[in-house]
Amino acid sequence: MVSAMMMMAVAATTAQATADKKLPNFVMVLADDLGWNAPGYMNPNLITPTLDELAHSGVKMDRAYVYRYCAPTRGSFLTGRYPMRLDATRANLIPWTLPDGINTTYTYLPKKLKEAGYLTHHVGKWHQGFYKYDMTPTGRGFDTSFGFLIGGEDHFTSSAGKAICGHETVVDLSYGFAHNQSIIPSNKNGTYTGYLFADASVAVIKEHPATSPLFLYTALHNTHGPIEAPPDYVAMYNFSLEKQNHFYGQVTFVDHSVKNITDALKSSGLWENTLFIWMTDNGSPPSVAGSNYPLRGGKGSLWDGGYRVPGFINGGLIADSLRGSTFHDPIHIADFWPTFATMAGLSTSDEFGPTPVDGIDQSDYILGKAKNGSRTEMILDHIMYCNPQSDQCVNGQTPDFPGNHYPTHTAGALVKQVDGHLYKLIVGPAQQATWYGKFSPNVTGKINYQDFVGCWPQPCLFDLTADPTEHIDLHSEEKEIYQNLMTRFSAIEHSYHPGQLNPATDEAGLCKAVAKTRGYMAPWYGL
Repeated sequence: MVSAMMMMAVAATTAQATADKKLPNFVMVLADDLGWNAPGYMNPNLITPTLDELAHSGVKMDRAYVYRYCAPTRGSFLTGRYPMRLDATRANLIPWTLPDGINTTYTYLPKKLKEAGYLTHHVGKWHQGFYKYDMTPTGRGFDTSFGFLIGGEDHFTSSAGKAICGHETVVDLSYGFAHNQSIIPSNKNGTYTGYLFADASVAVIKEHPATSPLFLYTALHNTHGPIEAPPDYVAMYNFSLEKQNHFYGQVTFVDHSVKNITDALKSSGLWENTLFIWMTDNGSPPSVAGSNYPLRGGKGSLWDGGYRVPGFINGGLIADSLRGSTFHDPIHIADFWPTFATMAGLSTSDEFGPTPVDGIDQSDYILGKAKNGSRTEMILDHIMYCNPQSDQCVNGQTPDFPGNHYPTHTAGALVKQVDGHLYKLIVGPAQQATWYGKFSPNVTGKINYQDFVGCWPQPCLFDLTADPTEHIDLHSEEKEIYQNLMTRFSAIEHSYHPGQLNPATDEAGLCKAVAKTRGYMAPWYGL
């Protein structure tokens, strides 16, 4: 847990630089695998009073876009780059024995904000690589971190869920006391880890010194598999599908976590100077649990069921004129990097790494100074990689679809505004080319929806403004728009992409670190 001693140690390093500033606080709470058909303000069957009230009293984001699975979305938020620029997109940093992560020449958001004197804290899921210390949360600029480093854990035992290094490896690992590596003991007593993450977030807020601005990134893991919730939350529901009761219990637990966090911000006097964002990292996986109804597809797919997510903005910094409204213009999760930096008074023009920032400053839109958003195009996907671990390759390295997940040509999705309408190009094959019910898996859940393929061999064009559920392919009717988007999609091939190949897995290296830490996952490079 984040201690008062820890907070005092990191505060001392930046308090002097920020004593005369009144910069905004930024709090991002990112849910995990929660689809479009949640929370309660999207689906009245869900009990989420806090999220509902915050959405209605703040600004809903009707066109919030992320990546279609976990690590690239998080990397996009933290780097301001499109997921296609990130090594994590090749294989979602799975398996955990991959000595892989996101390019360390990218300046992560916490490191950038520290230029303005921010105290920066990470809680919950990391999933950004960890084989060397430079890729861990504190290695990338967070003052403290409490959570786990990989992409998933059991919610009660904190185990990795698989036999690694000959036994069940626990994954709780904290980096954060004065940038030293400090392991916090595993959740041995079976406490639901969501309680630990909410408590750690509240502790950060309560112990935050008034002399410094705050950046808190809480990455809740509750609605990710395994589908587990505390019994009292499961008991709030009585659906015939038992999995639905457990999943909805997880969503309600997220709601209560957000209540604890926002209550702490208000009681600590930070809320009035805070920009608070809640959203999720991708659509729900229909084969596991959840719903993206009425959108097409789900997690991992090229359809909006994978990319388009619920979300809202609140906090004391929101203009009264905006409260109760909805942003209909697109906001990509990469946009928060330049938006936060600009609001903190920092320049973004000198940030390059392998490629400049793709995110667009949306601060005027968010603060009510502009009627429309700044974004007219989103590159949702541009797949040019090979993942031998899952036999997914492109650009001629393996036989063509359907023998493999991806074709020999580049696949992906591009969104562009044309004459007030939002058009989406999908270059397939696009799997999960169907529409799921209001909860999945249900009685038809045993069907392999990966076998439903669209936009292949002919790419598709959809008018998302008129047809948000992607039913009507317009590539023949809107030939000029289709050709313009195809030309743009092809041109992206010449922009920066990371290497196509994953590094070789290194189980021996990871297991050496696990042995050294007595069962905890930890960086192993150089051991």
